[in-house]
Amino acid sequence: MSEEATKHKTHPAPAWLTSDYVQEKLSICLKDKSLKLEKLSVEPIIANGGHYGSVMTRIHVEYTTKASKDVQATTFLSKTTFADKDPAGDVLIHYGVYTREMDMYEKILPQLADLVRNELKDPRKMFAATMNVDRERDSIIFEDLSLEHYTVADRRKKLDLEHTHLLLEKLAKFHAAGAVLAERQPGIFSKNYDRGFFNKHTRAYGPIMTNLLEALSRSLSSDPVLGQRYKAKIDLLVQRLMDYGERSTSINPGDFVTLAHGDLWTSNFMFQYDAKDGHPTNAIFIDFQFSVWNSPAIDLHYFFATSLQDNLRLERQTELVQFYYYKLVDALRKLKFSGRIPSLFEFQLQFRARGFYAVFCSLVFEPVMQYDGKENASIEQVLSNSESGMRFKDSVYESKAIKKKLSIILPFLDQLGLLDDM
Repeated sequence: MSEEATKHKTHPAPAWLTSDYVQEKLSICLKDKSLKLEKLSVEPIIANGGHYGSVMTRIHVEYTTKASKDVQATTFLSKTTFADKDPAGDVLIHYGVYTREMDMYEKILPQLADLVRNELKDPRKMFAATMNVDRERDSIIFEDLSLEHYTVADRRKKLDLEHTHLLLEKLAKFHAAGAVLAERQPGIFSKNYDRGFFNKHTRAYGPIMTNLLEALSRSLSSDPVLGQRYKAKIDLLVQRLMDYGERSTSINPGDFVTLAHGDLWTSNFMFQYDAKDGHPTNAIFIDFQFSVWNSPAIDLHYFFATSLQDNLRLERQTELVQFYYYKLVDALRKLKFSGRIPSLFEFQLQFRARGFYAVFCSLVFEPVMQYDGKENASIEQVLSNSESGMRFKDSVYESKAIKKKLSIILPFLDQLGLLDDM
């Protein structure tokens, strides 16, 4: 269990994750009915504060088969919904995230991987392989990528240019493959891929976002410099956040759209490194609960706001959009995409038009992602007006690191007009 997992309450492993269940699914996955499970152990791997959308469990197995009496050992990961009556589940159910992610792992990701491998001629892994999808239990069991030495980047140190370029290259291929898959199979993303964090169907995330913005406003009250300049703007933003968010994800005529990851930050991709010199050689994507049919610009804004080192985001953002754009165009052409490809100028405008996505990522999501305080971190705490809930929300904005970040990011967003009436 990670150090972070020891600092906050963890969800227990699902009760149905028994030896009989795992043996059955493992036998099907390995196509060997003689498989016998010799040992099973499970452990929660992510605390409440480490992941807000599901329960993650690592499954350790030892097994034998008729062909090999020697005991073989491996691990898998299980991802499932929160238990009944968990406040997080009450929010997420409105977004169809569990059904969507099961569809992604079972139907979509294998086809995208084939396009990248066979037509883009990139043999590198794109996603974790799926062992089992159980729709009755809203669960997915997939390979444990740590066995291939994939690791998650440090969410506090964030990404340097080398890691950023690699991630953008892989993201461009993911987006290109999604657009081509939709072109070849019309309607494949027409159901349940229209509910990102902002959408016309539900505002269930609204209280989460506005409660945190109100906590930001309270923190600015005690800051004589930032408070005077930005508190009034944040107070107005509390009232308009959901309207502006929905506007930022509206698809306009002429937009290039595709399958976006939807939740692209450091905990949702992993890197593999060269054993000799330590350079990153591959990046893979995980966690597809909020994958959505929309502009790829929402992924770029989310990624830049949550995962890049400050100098890259503040000084080289336009350059990085250009880098991504050329990779996207190259992949689309190799895949023989017949739709209209925007010019770089048009794509930069499309990116700017989605600029409000950077606001909620920077001021709401990233402070929570960076949280390292003593309070129990969970969606329940964000929603609660209890003493504990208020203490958690206020503590999110109290750290020196967040205060320093806000002193940089608030002026950056303000200069782009993203804190004014839009």
